[in-house]
Amino acid sequence: MRVFFYHTQDIKFIHKEWSEGRFPAHFLYGATHLPQEGIDVVFYKYIDRHVPRFLRMIYNAWQILTCHEKIDAVYATRHNGIEIIILLRALGLYRKPIVCWHHQPVENSGNPLKERIARFFYRGIDHMFFFSDYLKNRSLASGRITTSGTEQCAWGADMDFYNRLMNNNPCTNHEGFISTGKENRDMPTLVEAFAGTPDQHLDLFSTADSGGVNYEQVFSTTSIPSNVTVNINHGKKHLMNELAHEIWRHKAICICCKETNYTVGLTTLVEALAFGLPVIISKNPNQPFDASEEGCGISVPYGDTDGWRKAIRFIADNPDEAERMGKRAHEMAEQTYNISHTAHIIAEALKKVNNDKA
Repeated sequence: MRVFFYHTQDIKFIHKEWSEGRFPAHFLYGATHLPQEGIDVVFYKYIDRHVPRFLRMIYNAWQILTCHEKIDAVYATRHNGIEIIILLRALGLYRKPIVCWHHQPVENSGNPLKERIARFFYRGIDHMFFFSDYLKNRSLASGRITTSGTEQCAWGADMDFYNRLMNNNPCTNHEGFISTGKENRDMPTLVEAFAGTPDQHLDLFSTADSGGVNYEQVFSTTSIPSNVTVNINHGKKHLMNELAHEIWRHKAICICCKETNYTVGLTTLVEALAFGLPVIISKNPNQPFDASEEGCGISVPYGDTDGWRKAIRFIADNPDEAERMGKRAHEMAEQTYNISHTAHIIAEALKKVNNDKA
């Protein structure tokens, strides 16, 4: 079996960096591991995301329809950008099955006409993955999709990448806290929490802006205490390897986010699992699991500065318990949240839709 792999990121760059050991494979959503499952992959030729959306849709449709290699299905990390192919599939004019991830809940607009169009559109997707049962169940409640061809998939980290990094860089004295996320982060709450725990240090890594938020401006209007070091990335796009080394030398990872309708912070969360480090994370029902309930960290309600202070204090004052959380985190990564397991689930779905087509 062979699939066409569509991604909204620069596949060629990520694949090259991964093949040379500088980038984890999970950013390619299991595509690197599908050959181990008996599925060959044709990699999409990336087009810059700044190209107008309609032109990208035409380009992507042309790429798929004129693919010189015989493909049996389309595997996509998002439906954004391949809407034309999905519509053709819904109309019965494109014969290959389409399997894709849905990052946010499918929701009912309340408009009868829009709902008829949406339900028809989603008929063009043969199998849909969600990052959590919560997202899947919310989507099913919309009435736009059905249980058939809908699945929660445990998206996990590239354990080979992180195990190699840890083995090559032994660290017996993990110190301080670290935050590396950029998307929808609640920086004021995080900084204020550390202002209230002056004996604990935070290394905060961020981009100058993300998702329309100017973090430089946020930090310029936020009082930064002496125990918080802010590191701003100006323009360098790919820092995964450098940030991974930074994370590994710390004792806990902070994922302080604003309220959203998706799994904001999930990349950092699965990375923490792979490293076997405890997390303090904003309590988000969209995540595949709750850190407190799973025993791999502490989850704190949105905007709860006092809750963050208490969590920081707990990790700092209870090193044995923090170590236990880290061990539980690594167990979760080894057992479930790893890219090999993710790829296996994806492969089974791809094989099923291909057999059903036949």
